[in-house]
Amino acid sequence: MKLSLSLDLATTGEPLAAFKARAAHIDHARPVFLILGREDVAGTVAPPLLEALVDSAWITGVLKSACVVAGLPALHALPFHVSRALSAVDFLSAGRSGWMPLTGDVARFDEAYGTQLAGIDAGEVTARTDDLVRATQALWDSWDQDALVLDKASGEYLDSGKVRRVGYEGPFFKTMGPLNAARPLQGYPVLMRDVDALADSAVPCDVAIGSREALAASDAPIKLLKVDTASDSALDGALAAVAAGEFDGIHLHGARVLEVLGTLDRGQGAPGRTTRETMGLAHPANPYAEGAVK
Repeated sequence: MKLSLSLDLATTGEPLAAFKARAAHIDHARPVFLILGREDVAGTVAPPLLEALVDSAWITGVLKSACVVAGLPALHALPFHVSRALSAVDFLSAGRSGWMPLTGDVARFDEAYGTQLAGIDAGEVTARTDDLVRATQALWDSWDQDALVLDKASGEYLDSGKVRRVGYEGPFFKTMGPLNAARPLQGYPVLMRDVDALADSAVPCDVAIGSREALAASDAPIKLLKVDTASDSALDGALAAVAAGEFDGIHLHGARVLEVLGTLDRGQGAPGRTTRETMGLAHPANPYAEGAVK
């Protein structure tokens, strides 16, 4: 079964040794996804208090099988910074990185960035988030997957013919590229979406978490049902729904996540393989590569 949970490092308030013990408990359960983010009582995910792009590089070294998903402020993140950082994390983790643009806690980021985006209508929130995703993916596409050569004998490290400008221009972002970092091992890090908060996106995602109603309207290839661990009946119903093939797994939230995690069968996280390989997700094609279907 595919298991997912969230973690906000700033709210744990525990010594490093205690956190490493908790991380070992999580790792033993082999969840497929660990989202760096905060959740409210309904399980809606918001960006963590500590910068997820920074923390994800460290957490992927602590956990050996989970895909570490960086929860990012969708209305304030910038494509160049996101694409460059996630490319590095994907290489450092051997292909176990993901990202999740999140639309909550906007006022906190407005104060930090000096913007005034809190209160914009839902349509603009979705449009801005979609544009962030498209611009970031375009920057990853500025490199072919095999552009790095790294031939020490010949001194050749890059096939410059496989690095290009992409000239992306959307309603909120414009970027020429190329990115000064290689295309991630997975092509694109796994894109997750909280469909309870962002239901109308026009950009496909790889994994959706949400309520039964929201997931029913999603076309994501992997669907994880949110489960409040405070309710044994909710957990039993969710496990029955997964067993019946209605969903691919569950996303645990609430006060008893670690306790419940220890009672479940181990998840499908697999050390030594990329998350896309483990989950059967297609490697994204590069539309700019030679021979690509336009």
